[in-house]
Amino acid sequence: MSNFKELDKFKKLEEVKELSALWFSLPQAVRFIITGGYNTAVGYILFIAALYVCGKSQTGVQAALLISYILSSFNSYLAQKFLVFRTRGNYVKEYFKALSVWAAGYVINAVLLYLLTKQLNIHPYAAQALSVCCVTIFTYILFKYYSFRRSAE
Repeated sequence: MSNFKELDKFKKLEEVKELSALWFSLPQAVRFIITGGYNTAVGYILFIAALYVCGKSQTGVQAALLISYILSSFNSYLAQKFLVFRTRGNYVKEYFKALSVWAAGYVINAVLLYLLTKQLNIHPYAAQALSVCCVTIFTYILFKYYSFRRSAE
């Protein structure tokens, strides 16, 4: 019976290797979009939850945005590091670089969210969805060429 369990473990390991090979055969930008979609969904759910708690005043909207950024940053960092850019080491350095990109993205997001909600009277849910599209392009470029840039090999 023990041999069957070992065989099952081997088969599962082979399946994981095959899935990994399939995942990393995708272009980096596609992996970024898929992983970013997951991270964005997590961040957006956190934004909605925080908005529910903070209220829909302009202060509440901005507080909800800040809370969602803070809570989702670590998960996003790990996903980008291991599932998209595949860098090794430099955890602290890369994390702080990623935080600086998110900080810049946060400022852009906050400004866009303010303009869309206050100036154009777009509902905060829709405004955040539009803003995320712009910030996603910005963060991919900075992640690729700054936060997770590989040195010449």
